[in-house]
Amino acid sequence: MPLDAAEIKRRLDAAPSNQKDNEAQNIINGATNSELGSLDAEGVLRLYEALAMLPPRIFSSNDKAALTKLRTNTQFQPVTDNLELAVNLIARARPNSDFTQLTSELVTRIYAAEKKRLSWYENIGIEGSTIGRGQLGQDAYTDVIDPVNFRNAFEEYINRLFIPELLKDEFTTHQHYWDFNSYKAQIQASYSNVYRNNKLEDFVVAAYLGIRINAANRRGRSVTDTLRFAVALYHGMRVMVVNAQNAVSDQINWSPVEVELRRQGHTDEVDYVNEVVK
Repeated sequence: MPLDAAEIKRRLDAAPSNQKDNEAQNIINGATNSELGSLDAEGVLRLYEALAMLPPRIFSSNDKAALTKLRTNTQFQPVTDNLELAVNLIARARPNSDFTQLTSELVTRIYAAEKKRLSWYENIGIEGSTIGRGQLGQDAYTDVIDPVNFRNAFEEYINRLFIPELLKDEFTTHQHYWDFNSYKAQIQASYSNVYRNNKLEDFVVAAYLGIRINAANRRGRSVTDTLRFAVALYHGMRVMVVNAQNAVSDQINWSPVEVELRRQGHTDEVDYVNEVVK
């Protein structure tokens, strides 16, 4: 039978509780490198659990050798640029969207622009309704993890990012990223439990920018202007942008809206957009 998560489950379920690590060893040692490389996250997590998490939790030299073989051959290899991974997964999740300007550099400029504008109490660690380097709130995070948006991509991101860390050692703090009943990545409901991990925050900020870019798409609007409106809405400028659009009778172009925003005294907000969109 082909080696997949279902076959791994069948074999592990059939093994006595105190022999599941031995069966996991047998599965790994009997598999080709190609078979191990084709395993999905569930298959890899089931094998890891049997080797390192289930009673009697005695991690033998044979367990270690099997884990080493699994780690070496799995498709889940260490990520060198997590922000680039996030951007790629977000773009892949929305293949029909114009995400050509959703880049890791854009997210980095968001962080810089937000940091420049932190209040004194935020600089000393007292957060308001928006939190983290990207200064997002719970509503933005809820949008990101909605299944119609980027929940699946976020789950894949967690797998790609943290399974390599999980497989490094049997003694790890990374186990909490998964539900070992469903063998799926755990998506926290509260953003306050997420943003302190910079790598998780990177995904959320990039994904929320993607949502705002989608919302800013209009027929006749240039790609750059779409990005400008998206960043303005990311920054919480919706009401002032709508007012400026109505004042100049232009719902498409950024330039007349920018002039009107400055006339109304929203100079720093316009500067924010121009700092982010180069």
